[in-house]
Order: sequence, then structure tokens, then C-alpha cells
Amino acid sequence: MTPWDFTLNFKDVVLDVTYLGLFLVLGTILRRYVSFFQKYLVPNNIIGGFLGLIVSQQILGIVNLDGNRLGQYVYHLLALTFIVIGLGKSKNNFGRGPISKAFTELSCYIVQGVVGLVVALLFLYTIWPDFPVAMGLLVPLGFGMGPGIAYTMGHSWESMGFEGGGMIGLTFAAIGFLVAYFGGVAIINWGIKKRETALIKGPESLNNDIRTGIVKENSPEIAGFLTLSPEAIEPMAFQIGLIGIVYAMTYWLIFGITTLLTKANLQDFVATVWSFHFIIALLIAVTVRKILDVTNKSYLIDSGLMNRVSGVCVDFLVTGSIVAINLVIVARYWLPITLMSVLASVLTYYLIRYTSKRAFDDYHFERFVGIFGEMTGTINSGLVLVRVTDPEFKTPAAEDLVFGGGIALFLGFPLLILLNAPMHYWKNSIGGYWMTLGLMLLYFVVLWVVWRLIGFIRFNVPQSMVAIEATSNKTPLN
Repeated sequence: MTPWDFTLNFKDVVLDVTYLGLFLVLGTILRRYVSFFQKYLVPNNIIGGFLGLIVSQQILGIVNLDGNRLGQYVYHLLALTFIVIGLGKSKNNFGRGPISKAFTELSCYIVQGVVGLVVALLFLYTIWPDFPVAMGLLVPLGFGMGPGIAYTMGHSWESMGFEGGGMIGLTFAAIGFLVAYFGGVAIINWGIKKRETALIKGPESLNNDIRTGIVKENSPEIAGFLTLSPEAIEPMAFQIGLIGIVYAMTYWLIFGITTLLTKANLQDFVATVWSFHFIIALLIAVTVRKILDVTNKSYLIDSGLMNRVSGVCVDFLVTGSIVAINLVIVARYWLPITLMSVLASVLTYYLIRYTSKRAFDDYHFERFVGIFGEMTGTINSGLVLVRVTDPEFKTPAAEDLVFGGGIALFLGFPLLILLNAPMHYWKNSIGGYWMTLGLMLLYFVVLWVVWRLIGFIRFNVPQSMVAIEATSNKTPLN
């Protein structure tokens, strides 16, 4: 059964959306008045998500929020978010910064996957003979790619024997969020103490609006522009309608492809195609955007309004994904989950620390914290951390973070196929996991060879950079 075949009661849908909205509002209130959340810049959607997990039937039993239903929302919200990205402003910036960021991102995915697989195989061959090795492949999906992809892939593996795959994916994503914000802010404070920040900024430089999440001191930013006449149609309704058209096209294209696969007796590939629905949605959205650009009709799309739609999808996606975590499954696998998460966090830190000084010519610390935030949380996490050290986005770190993510998405598509290979192509065999481990290591070597050949990374820190850093370390704090 595909996620599109899941039966939902409309009453449950309405109540679920109502509850998730309530948790977001309560998260906003807690962020406004609790200094702990302000200190670590914890987003309202994460606060609301853990609040919902506490009051759900798994702990206090106050509200009934079924994890399977929430998983379906996460699945669809993921595709909608990618559609908005594709329909948004055309992206033509592919300089050294974004490309190096993309290579760093792909390297993190591979390292996280290798860590997960190695730990999983160790448990299998030592104390846990029936350990689900596929769990190791959920580490890069949850940490590096986010809750939507982690749930979608993990859930598709459940039909092949991996019990609770979707929920374990959400668990890794939730842990990643905690690492991104608590670890990220700690790293920034350490960087300020060591005087590594180019602009000598830090949490103390943030105004009260950013800390509390409520705009009171500054002028509110413009959400978007009206590209159509409101008396004819509400412009936001048009944007949402366009998103709906692209998603309908996505469904019918996937339905057609899977129908042909079934007729050709290739049913084993059907689940894979449905699990990659967000990639297909993105490709269709990019195509539609390009057609509108060529026909000079892209003025109908407002990037501001599209960003608001994307923000709504992400907020509900993150909150819903945390509430959906199955604590019974987490309790069963707490030891391997903890070990994988700790090792992945540490190696991700050191890998990005290494590449940030060798792949970029400037603003190494700002780029470092931004990529670290994204590789343990989401791109929003990375942008939040960059803003701490660069409140006005004067450095290219934030821009490269966005453009590099788009490049990494397309360059990393083979990696997504590879992560799915043990389940979908090697039928969950141990040999398939060893094959995947070897191919990921080969992928890493080839990636770094190409990166070095195009001249976008150095294997040593230039002496000029050392001199600059030594000088900056003598600069007194403002």
C-alpha cells in the first residue's frame, strides 16, 4: 500500500491540523517567555513538537494523535515543500562557494551513512543477531536530509521487513534538530571566545525580536507582493492553486510510471518510485517554472508568498514529525540510536571543520556553523546559526547555503538510489549492505578526487589564511 492509499477520516484530519496548530502557538508562547529557548534559539516548531509528544497518547494521553496519520502528513508536506522550492525564484548562481558547499554536504551524507552502517553491522555480528541493519542508512536521511525524507524512505522499507522504519527515521531527525541548535549555539560561543568569527558577533548581538520570536522592536518585514488583483482572485489562492496543479501532475506521472512497471512485472520498483515522489515533484515544478520564465509569465509567482507557503509546510512538517515519534520503538533501539547519533554528530563536526578552512576563501567560521546546522537539522537550522554570527547576512555564507543545497540535491541523487539499494534491489541481504558500504566509500573517494581536480579544495591550509587568522585573533572584542 502506498501513502496515497492510506484511509483518513476527515474528522481526524481536521483535529490533527487543529492540534498541530495549537502546539505551534504554544511553542511561540514558550519561546516568548522562556529564556532557555531564547538562549539556544530553539524554533517554535520544535518546541511545539516535543510538547505535542508529551500530551499525546504515548505519555499523558490528553490528545489522540496517531503516528501513522502524522506520517502521511509528513510524506505529503515534504513534496509540497520541494514544489515550492522549484516554483520559486530561478537560481543561476553556481560559483565556487555554492559548489564547495554542495561537495561538503554530499561528503557529510556519505560519512553519516558509513557511520550508521558500521555501527549497525557491529551490533549484528556481536550482541544482536537479528539487528535491522537498514537502521544505519537512516542516519544521513534523518540528520542530513531532514524528517520528511527520513520518514518517506524508512516507511517504504517497512514493507520489506524493517519494522518501524519511518518512526526511527523521524527519531534521527529529532535528535539532529537538538544537535543543530544546542550544539550549534555552543560551537558559536566557543568560536566567539576563540575570536574566529569575522564580524565579531554572537548571541549577545541579536535583538530581542530574534530571541523571543515576536517582532516588536523592529518594523515587520514584507511577507510578499500581490501579483494578481484581489477582486479577481486572492493572490495567495492562485499560488496555492499552482502548487496543487504541480502536485496533481506529480501523482499522475508516478501513477502512470508505476502502472507500466506493474504491467512489465517490475513490481519491486513500484515502492521506490513512490518514495522518490518529492524528487519528481521538484523536477516538474522546475519545469513549470522554466516554462513560465520562457513565456514571460513568471511574474504571476511571488517569491515572498511562496516562501510563506514553504514556511507553513515546514512548520507543520517538523512539529508533526516529532509528535509522530514512536517511543516504544525508540526504547527498543535506544543504544544503537544513541551511538549512531553521537558518532555521526562528532564526525560531521570534524569533517565540516576540516573542509570549511580548505574549500572556502573567506568567512570560514560562518560557513562552518551554517553547514553544520543544515547537516544535523535542516537548511532553516543552518540559516538560523549563520544569522547569529552574521545578523544582517553581510557574508555570502547564507546565500551559498541556499544555492549549494540545490546543487547537492541533483548531484546527490545517485546517493539516494544507493541508500535504497539494500532494501529495494538486494532484498535486505547482508551482502547488499556490505556492497553499499563499499560503494559509499568509493563514492566518497571519487567525490574528493573530482573536488580536488576542479581546484575547489586544498588539502592544506594556506599560510596566508593562517596569517589572517593569527591577526584576527589579536583583535579585541567589541
